[in-house]
Amino acid sequence: MKKKTRKISTTLTLTFSSIIVGSFIIMFILNSLIVPHYYFSKMEAKVSSVMTDIQKNAHSEQQLAELENNNQVTILSRSLEQSSLDDFNESLNIELNRKKVALNRFWITQETLDQLENSPQPIQRNFDQGKQKSSFLVEMQVIDQTFYLVGVSTVNFSETASLINTFNFISLSLTLILIISLIYITVRKITDPLVNLKKVAEEITALTFVTTEDIPANEIGELAQSINKMSYALATYQKNLLAKNEQLKQFTADLTHELKTPIALIKAYGSGIEDDLDDGTYLDVILQQTERLNEIVDQMLDYAKLEQQQPINKVPIQLSDAWRQTVTSLSPTIAEENIMLLEADTDSPLSLIEADPILIKRVFENLLTNSLKYTTDQEIQASWRETDDFIEFSISNQTSLTSNFDVTKLWEAFYVHEKSRNKNLSGTGLGLSIVQSIMNEHGFTIEARLVHQTLIFVLNFYKPGKQA
Repeated sequence: MKKKTRKISTTLTLTFSSIIVGSFIIMFILNSLIVPHYYFSKMEAKVSSVMTDIQKNAHSEQQLAELENNNQVTILSRSLEQSSLDDFNESLNIELNRKKVALNRFWITQETLDQLENSPQPIQRNFDQGKQKSSFLVEMQVIDQTFYLVGVSTVNFSETASLINTFNFISLSLTLILIISLIYITVRKITDPLVNLKKVAEEITALTFVTTEDIPANEIGELAQSINKMSYALATYQKNLLAKNEQLKQFTADLTHELKTPIALIKAYGSGIEDDLDDGTYLDVILQQTERLNEIVDQMLDYAKLEQQQPINKVPIQLSDAWRQTVTSLSPTIAEENIMLLEADTDSPLSLIEADPILIKRVFENLLTNSLKYTTDQEIQASWRETDDFIEFSISNQTSLTSNFDVTKLWEAFYVHEKSRNKNLSGTGLGLSIVQSIMNEHGFTIEARLVHQTLIFVLNFYKPGKQA
């Protein structure tokens, strides 16, 4: 069963709104239940603290007045000697009126006085003033036959809290609507780029590698940039994959065509021998075509190994030595074909390059062999040039190719751009493909140019620590 999804903007709005509403409810509960008790306990602690100070050292009228002013309380003191209860309460009320504390419900009972005289502990009483919506909280104690009273007026906080809650309910309800609206707008502003990224991701899933231009300056923007990079990388990978597939198809077709000719010849001449048609040359043709097949297979194995990008053995080598060894090995062919190899000597020894010596010799061998096959004026030119970053080698020869020829085709496997002019140097069309693979594997570069029917190969061998 597919799980029902909810928009992130809706989720965030509901979450934040729930937090605000919950805080609103908690505030009402605190105002209604806890705050009144907290307020009353603070008043009780206040009068108790003042009474404690009186117990310690504050017995004079001046000291009592200072305590009264400093703590915003009412302090009364009266001797208990030879005084009736009525006179005692009347004198207290007169003193309270003098201190501008008007009470309609205040009376100290004889029982309270007796309790104070018989116990050193103070007594607290709360006198509710009825319609005045207030109370008078007092703490009383008898010290040395003197009655002390510390009082403070308290409001009916429950009713006050109810009024505050009513006002808060109205004001906060309007505020809540405004806050939720702002939250929704803000959340939409945050999540809209995510919605856009979702659409981009769906397009990428459908192999349409699009990118987004909506990149905010936050973590979502970083995510958008990462998705853009991923889209570009996938597009590049798909392009390369499709190109590889096309190359594989072409490679298979070319390989089939390349193998078909020698196999057909071997079959035909073998049948001729079987039918007693051999004029003495059939076996030579069969051996020649077998050697041709063996050469193709060897070249294919070399090409396949390079395409697998297996680790190569890099060691410091002298490129000019590798080139000279290649020239020496092909000297018989150069002499037999009466081809002139023109080389420009360098002024000083070349720097060492880190590379696989066997593969680099294969590069020089394939390039020189290619020039021997297709030169039209029996002349090949080679030169060296060294810079701070790389050593450049170029080899060129005249060719019959026209100026509109696409030189990129030279790197295609089994592509033979023209018929070889050397009967002893037939090609498979893999030589230049192998050269390009070796150069790429080393991180070097090679470029083919066609200038006025002169085919030029330029190779850049980068020094250690330098890159193409």
